[in-house]
Amino acid sequence: MNQSQVLGGLGLSFAPSADGRKLLATYTPGEHAVPVEPAAIKAAISSQGFGHLFLIDPALQKLAAQCGKTKEIFTLEVGEVRDAEAQIDLAPDKMAAYLTATPAYGGKPLSRDLVAKLLADKKITHGILHDEIGRAIAGGEANKLLVAQGRKPIAGEDGKLKPLIDMSKERRPRFDSKGVANYRELGTIVTVREGERLMQNIPPSQGEPGVNVLGQAIPAKAGKACQFGAQLKGAKLDPQDPSILVAAISGQPVLASNGMTVEPSITIGTVDLDSGNVDFDGSIVVSGDVQPGMSLYASGDIHVGGTVEAATLDAGGDVVVKGGIIGHSDAPKTTTARVRCGGTCSALFVENASIEAGNSIQIEKLARQSDLAAANQVIVGKPGSGQGSIIGGSVRATLLVQAGIIGTPVGVKTHIMVGTNPKLHERLNGLNKELAQKTKELEDIVKISTFLAENPARAKPGMRQKAENSRAQIMQELDSARLEKDDLSQALKLAEEARLVVEKTIYSNVKIEIGDKVRQEDIEREAGIYVLKEGEIERI
Repeated sequence: MNQSQVLGGLGLSFAPSADGRKLLATYTPGEHAVPVEPAAIKAAISSQGFGHLFLIDPALQKLAAQCGKTKEIFTLEVGEVRDAEAQIDLAPDKMAAYLTATPAYGGKPLSRDLVAKLLADKKITHGILHDEIGRAIAGGEANKLLVAQGRKPIAGEDGKLKPLIDMSKERRPRFDSKGVANYRELGTIVTVREGERLMQNIPPSQGEPGVNVLGQAIPAKAGKACQFGAQLKGAKLDPQDPSILVAAISGQPVLASNGMTVEPSITIGTVDLDSGNVDFDGSIVVSGDVQPGMSLYASGDIHVGGTVEAATLDAGGDVVVKGGIIGHSDAPKTTTARVRCGGTCSALFVENASIEAGNSIQIEKLARQSDLAAANQVIVGKPGSGQGSIIGGSVRATLLVQAGIIGTPVGVKTHIMVGTNPKLHERLNGLNKELAQKTKELEDIVKISTFLAENPARAKPGMRQKAENSRAQIMQELDSARLEKDDLSQALKLAEEARLVVEKTIYSNVKIEIGDKVRQEDIEREAGIYVLKEGEIERI
């Protein structure tokens, strides 16, 4: 840029300034002056080899306006050499840095040295993204480009209570993606021997600390520790290793929210007049039958290898009957077989029976003239087989009733109800009151603990430890209540999607209730699914 360039016919010439940093345009009036547009001036500047400079638009506008009008020679500064400019912006949390750079116009281009200096000025030393910086340099510019990235801390994993034995089932219901309570094939009772290892308390991890782009460490949040419950029936801590829970007695292990309990179990051949009624705090295994008029009460499970005939079974856990559950219907009197359980009831068939289950009811072949009620679902027949019949009686479940055939060709009155479970609402209300009471108790204990810590002279021996023990106990009770409340809330929400599934045939005289809606089927229909849709029961 050491020679003047003349734009012929327009009286314009271009030349660099003495320091080579400016572009000067000189206008010399000619005999025949003509007007000129800024675009033409820019094109001329580019064609003359000055297009790489930064052009000053206001100066070009002024130059175009004066060309062809003034009668005197004048010179304007219309361009200049500009070095690339850059800046680094640090995120408020110091976890990222961003590069903004304008391109060079004939001056020094963006360089690694320039970016390195800017990073150093900001004291940025960690997580520098050299490849991103390289791409910015190659392109000559950047707009808030991420060029340094910190590493966030990784929170530690909470401690957990890990079962050390193979549990075949859990009492708390679980739900699949379609909202149907899931259950497994119920086999024999799982048992443990005294001293057998039940569960391990896995300690929490400390997590991994992070670091910001200034190289400053960011501490990680450690996981929360778990504790075994203070009173776990039939279980105790291993004296040699307090992180291990062992069986204090032989019996059936049962998962609890804060560990595992062990319920004792007994085995009986046949329940009849010789054995008498059985009332046992644990689980009962009956290898034979339960005879008419007999009663079994168990805090755990009841397993019957044969048939239950006009008898009463009451279990805190599951009831598994390999044969049938049968009541007598000898006119004029009917003797009903009665079963109540907190978990799942399963049987080959039921007839003239009343069954109430806290989880589900699973009947392999037939439910005839029986009253079945389950908190989650009632399934008669193997799902997908089109087999299994519900004939007469009533069936009630919160989520699902499913069978191959419902009713009979002769129109036996049958009543199916899904989507209602008043007991869930009652229990949820009770839990809310319990949570409020326990929260108040915890607040009171915390106040006492704080006072004792601030006034140690006024604390009687053992008071602080007693307060701490009470606080720990209430915390465990709160955790257990919250867990149950979550399960109940989920079950109530899923009840809104309750359905009746008929895999093969539904006959006339079947009354269907979903929520507060009623539909009477008065003709024979093939397979279908009944749901509540837009306030009415629809068959899909």
